Order: sequence, then C-alpha cells, then structure tokens
Amino acid sequence: MRTAMKAVVLMLALGAVGALAQDKKQMTPAQMSQVKSMAMKERHYMMDKAKTADTQAADSQKSASAMEGDKAKALHAQVAQLQTTIKALQTQLAKAPKYFDDPLSDPLHDTP
Repeated sequence: MRTAMKAVVLMLALGAVGALAQDKKQMTPAQMSQVKSMAMKERHYMMDKAKTADTQAADSQKSASAMEGDKAKALHAQVAQLQTTIKALQTQLAKAPKYFDDPLSDPLHDTP
C-alpha cells in the first residue's frame, strides 16, 4: 500500500512539473535537473520495491498452496488478490513517463 501511495505521489509530482513548466515562472535548468533526478530515483525505487513485493507474494502463495483447510483457501485467495494488485502497480509504473529515464529522448519525435 505504501508503494502505491508513492506511485500516486510520483504521478502528482510529474503533473506538477508539467504545470510548472507551463507557468510564467519557469524553473531554472538546475532546478529542473534536480527534479528529474529525484523523480527518476523515486520511480526506480518504487519499481524495485514492487519487484520485491511480487517475489514475497509468490513465496507466500507457495506456502498457502501447501496448506489445507478453509483458512488456507481464504489465505490463498487473499495472496492471489495481493499479487493482482502488485501486477497492476508494476504495469502502472511501467507506463509512467520514461522521460526521466532518458531525458534527452523526445518520444514525440522518435521514429520507429
């Protein structure tokens, strides 16, 4: 859940950067560079944490599968739901603007 909140904060920060860039008070190149660097580090951190959570959920799923009984089935279902949520978070992070990964590329003018 904490990782999901960080993802939301990152998306808001990216939106704020875009809004600031369009504002009359332009950011200095040094400020923009610092914002880009921080956003890139945060995104990579969240992606790493999502991978770790996915691995831990997979391990928990293996343990739950080995258990028997109604409580084990409920646990199995909860872990499956957690894995689905983690996959959705990873998908969203993958969709996040890659501008901060490669700020010199221009995706609007890149040709395939």
